[in-house]
Amino acid sequence: MIGYLFTDSILLGIQHSFEPDHMAAVSVLASDRANNKIRTSKLIWRSSQWALGHSLSLILFSIFALLLKSALPLNISAYAEMAVGPVMIWLGISAIRRNHKLKKMMAAHKVFAEHEHINNALHIHGRQGQEIAMNPLSRSFWVGMLHGLAGTGGACAIALVLASENTSTAILIIVLQSAGIVLAMTTYSCVLAFSVSRFIERNQVAFKSMNAIVGLFSIGVGCLWIYNIFI
Repeated sequence: MIGYLFTDSILLGIQHSFEPDHMAAVSVLASDRANNKIRTSKLIWRSSQWALGHSLSLILFSIFALLLKSALPLNISAYAEMAVGPVMIWLGISAIRRNHKLKKMMAAHKVFAEHEHINNALHIHGRQGQEIAMNPLSRSFWVGMLHGLAGTGGACAIALVLASENTSTAILIIVLQSAGIVLAMTTYSCVLAFSVSRFIERNQVAFKSMNAIVGLFSIGVGCLWIYNIFI
């Protein structure tokens, strides 16, 4: 069962990265590269920060679950194991259903991307309209954190951590899931920038098909998990 936990962790990180809203966000960064608005190195840096921000949200979710686990009954792991399969299936179905929202997501992320200011990449506005810098990190990092907090990855991270047998296994699960997200998002943005940076906008049918395959794969993993639990 430990092997399945590790496999599901890294696959979940990769699968979660290819949800439509996440790919739309990184596609905006890649389209900036296509229009010569940013250098390739800056694109890689932004995309990596997006993934790191997203991973940080999942790590916070997981740490909370790990701390909570010690205060829960000893058989909580058994219940968590039973929850992982249905959650994976739910993720797959949600990814497929979100396909029809892709166009709206792209438009929303474009509006956000066009909201540029010379002085501060991430800021709030004061009463007089002045820019107030919030941090030295890239805007992508904080957008990634928001995606992680608003997404379904937190629920999956908690389920996997609670299903682990001990603390070291739980920590490895967190690391693998975060590594999957960082690897998938950074690789995707680089491939998109160097090959066809407008691929998603011009070939939404192909993208939706790819997303459907990822969703079906997630459903398959969930079904296999349930099979190994109950059979």
